[in-house]
Amino acid sequence: MRVGRETVQRLAAAGDTFALQVRSPSDLGAAIGALKLARVDVLGLAARTRATTDGDAGWAPDPPTVSSVVNAPGGPLFLVENLDADAGLLGSIPEVVVRRLEKAGVESATVDVPKRGGPLDALDATPQAVILRLFPRPRGRATTLPPDWLDIACEWVTGDLGGDEATRMRVLGVEFDVPAAEVSAVVHDCGLARAWCDAVNGELDDRVRVASITFGRLPHLALAAGGPEADDNGLVARFHLLQEVARELAADVAYGCIDFEPTFEGLALGLSPAGWQTQGGAPPNVIARELIDERVPDAYPYQVLGPAHVARLSETNLAFESLGEGRVELTLDEPDSWLPGRPERDDAQAQGWDVLAPCLVLEDDLAALVEARGTGTGTAMVDVAESEADIAALDSIPDLDAIVLERSAHSRRGMKLTLLELVSWLNHESHSDLPPSVSPVLSTFARWLAAGFDNEDRQALKAIAPRLIGTGPADPAEERARQWLSTEWLVRVQAPSWLRAAGLLEAGDRLESLGRLTDDLELVRAVDILGTAITIASRRIDITASIVSDDEVRRSVPDEEIVWKAWERVTETTGYVAASEAATHGAPAELTYATDLRVIECSRDPRARDELEESRQSVGDTAWTTALHAVADEAWEQGWRAADQAARELSGFTIRVEMGRIAKTVLTRDAARDEDPETALELADQAARDSLTRAVLAGGAFSDEHPWDAARNAARASEGGNQWSVVSDEARRAIGEDAWAQAMADARAVVTELLSDAPDTVSRVVIAAVAREASSAAARGVALRASAVARAHGGDHTEAEAAAHEALQRIAIGLQAQALVLLDGLIDVEVPAAIPAQ
Repeated sequence: MRVGRETVQRLAAAGDTFALQVRSPSDLGAAIGALKLARVDVLGLAARTRATTDGDAGWAPDPPTVSSVVNAPGGPLFLVENLDADAGLLGSIPEVVVRRLEKAGVESATVDVPKRGGPLDALDATPQAVILRLFPRPRGRATTLPPDWLDIACEWVTGDLGGDEATRMRVLGVEFDVPAAEVSAVVHDCGLARAWCDAVNGELDDRVRVASITFGRLPHLALAAGGPEADDNGLVARFHLLQEVARELAADVAYGCIDFEPTFEGLALGLSPAGWQTQGGAPPNVIARELIDERVPDAYPYQVLGPAHVARLSETNLAFESLGEGRVELTLDEPDSWLPGRPERDDAQAQGWDVLAPCLVLEDDLAALVEARGTGTGTAMVDVAESEADIAALDSIPDLDAIVLERSAHSRRGMKLTLLELVSWLNHESHSDLPPSVSPVLSTFARWLAAGFDNEDRQALKAIAPRLIGTGPADPAEERARQWLSTEWLVRVQAPSWLRAAGLLEAGDRLESLGRLTDDLELVRAVDILGTAITIASRRIDITASIVSDDEVRRSVPDEEIVWKAWERVTETTGYVAASEAATHGAPAELTYATDLRVIECSRDPRARDELEESRQSVGDTAWTTALHAVADEAWEQGWRAADQAARELSGFTIRVEMGRIAKTVLTRDAARDEDPETALELADQAARDSLTRAVLAGGAFSDEHPWDAARNAARASEGGNQWSVVSDEARRAIGEDAWAQAMADARAVVTELLSDAPDTVSRVVIAAVAREASSAAARGVALRASAVARAHGGDHTEAEAAAHEALQRIAIGLQAQALVLLDGLIDVEVPAAIPAQ
């Protein structure tokens, strides 16, 4: 924990206004909490300072304030204003923050006083601006900006930028360069903390687009565009774009306006006094603060008006365009007549004052109107202690009620998120659907489960999001436990539910009575039970199809499309897909693909079932064989891939490329002697893979010879060993002994890592594959019978489809509830003693 260099000096030089930031904290969430407490400490210092000032001067015109804590780029910060204190008191503030951080358990961070201001200071002088200002419905001190306004603001600034392109941002006066993909996260954090910020896309000496969010006494959103290189046509075009934005957000707007202004000056401060106020009107920002939902601050070329405005203007016969919910839009004259410097602007504005007179306020009438309204919150001085009564309001986490969970990931943070994107926000992480704070296995399950739920059901998962935080990075034993918990759920919950519905009651009961599947005997029993169930359920589908089919020659399944549609619909909502993905998380893709494909083939292809029966093999037998060979193939391929990379780095040659080149020579030479070298090399390759298959069963354990070396020696000893030896030895000479030694060492390391976990991985992949297919075959049989019964009673396609869906949905409802139980178990996982960490 350290205080940044020259921090104390910067505090002394900053005067009465400065920002304080905790940079690069080891625990961001803890740092935010600590800084909130430090903020209260500073408020206490401010209150004592003010009391001293009051005693000396009688009244302090500008009371000291401390902003809420905002999670800014680089770390949380707050802004202190009007703190008139001596150097000793100011110098103590960083140490106060350090003590709070240490007490919160933050191991490392830098407390700094960042420089305020920067290039964006010149924004006020940037010429030619068209500005949309939107004021939300007033709710007293609770007035804030709707979350979707912030989404639109970010899109306005970054819509044409790639995720890595830089955007300049100003948060509480401190400037940052922020990648476009992170702008939304920063803006939403500012929205939660009610901290003002600006985001700017473009160069101030060319063209810019700006979004500015403001809170305090006058919360509003300002979107602007322009710049010295923007011509009149360009400004008018952007005027029309801003009109579309205003229409889109109108539902939550108390009042909105678009105007052309000479510069961007005061963008975040509110409305310019250069119009109606010069004619004796009330200050426009006071109107916006106190009376905005029933009065207008000035006349502008485009305005969004609410019901109270419309009621006041009802006798003027103005032509309004309805925006719904009592809101209208009002356009005065052509936009280009309002451009600064145009002689028509004065006439257009005067005409606007005339037609809007019932809603305009004279300065002389302002005080009485505000008093009559009884909402005079803007000008009243509020004691510092009173304004800080509700510390909970400073939380920098999103309002879950405002969040909408969706299926697919989003490129930028907003109010529409996936479950895991919400988790990353809650934990103050960068926007991601893969938050490092969540266990990878749990993350996989949660992602698929949320994506599979219907929209309404998915929203209930928001309450679970906080519980996912801190489950990762997980201990290997915990991850293994989560994988097996998902696997056993497929076997003990998912499969029995569908098997019983299909009439296979005994199979369902036997599965539920099994012990832990990490016991080899129980695992084998489970595979056998499920394999037999697959065969029975599949044959029943064939029998049902043959009874109701009009075309037995083709042996096609009637209503097959209906059956598959009904089944696919429930696979996602029941956690079937989510548990499958979690159970096989981390397994080589080729292993899961090959095993699934073989189990499906033996289930759904009558010829494959007949072949198994003739060879007296079960579905489980062929699944084990396929999986073991797939792992061996993967080990052989990964070993050579690692060897190739090492050889290329050290010698510039790739082993398998050299082996291929040499093989062509051998093939040409041996072909002349009526030999078949291509077949010989294939035999050698297969012998190596068979050797690795035996190593898979042992988990890569060996006493004398490493499995990689044993595989290569098996290739040499095979029927094609002579040709393989020539190709291998020549490639070795080509790359050199040193490169060869390193290549073989790297290959051994890769094979060791893959095989060490192979028995566990193969077991999970095989049992998950047969459990999934048993569920699928049973469920499809249920759906097929239901559609057949509907047809038998004279039902058409729609009725048959409804019957199939209803038959599966009855089981799916219970399984969805069970999937949530599984989610609870995966979050609070217990590691059985029988599950090793490696």
